[in-house]
Amino acid sequence: MLKKRIVRRSVSAVVAAGFALATVWPVQAAVLPTGLSVLSGLPQTDLSQRLYRIQYNETTSEPSHSSTSDGIGDERDPRLSESYGLSDRVTRGVAWLISNGASECKDTLRPEYRIDCLRIALSRAASTIDNRPNYRQAARDLRSLSRKLEGIVNKYQDRGAPRATKGRTSYRAVSKANQAQANREAAAAIDETVTKLLRSAGNSEKRKVHYSQIATAVGSTKRLLRS
Repeated sequence: MLKKRIVRRSVSAVVAAGFALATVWPVQAAVLPTGLSVLSGLPQTDLSQRLYRIQYNETTSEPSHSSTSDGIGDERDPRLSESYGLSDRVTRGVAWLISNGASECKDTLRPEYRIDCLRIALSRAASTIDNRPNYRQAARDLRSLSRKLEGIVNKYQDRGAPRATKGRTSYRAVSKANQAQANREAAAAIDETVTKLLRSAGNSEKRKVHYSQIATAVGSTKRLLRS
């Protein structure tokens, strides 16, 4: 009897806590199989990151919530197994993050903001494979390209232009007077990275297949510089 009373009191306390939390943050409440309502513990921005990860990850572990210098969430998960090898799902996911990110930059931002937008998209894609040994060199190549684009934006930035904002991320503009030159330099950096990715595969035929898919996605980003 005593044990039953303790169990009933514990369940009542959990239910009460769940209702109290759901009252404060109703949007974040999630219904568990037991019928108890509790906070999911994830901000809305992390939900979008989880959707990204579903595209390519073979794990259900949560992403880490550290921030990069860009102020964007780092989608890397340090708990990913170091033994993970090359994976079709991972490769398709990284290629999707790159090509879809570039498409969003092109479709939602004016031309002067697109290089900075692409920089962030590449950084995010790199962060997803940093902890996977067979993709580590590809991650370095993507991050190197992101830094080169950052340098181009720094060199040609229009400091009088307002930042474009999309969600919680803001983008800097290059000056319209230097737009053509900035685009040429960005295109050259993209071409160089495509070559580096193909070389980074080394003598492994399997790695060549995966790295070439990532390289193709990187090469396709030049489309956002042409309009």
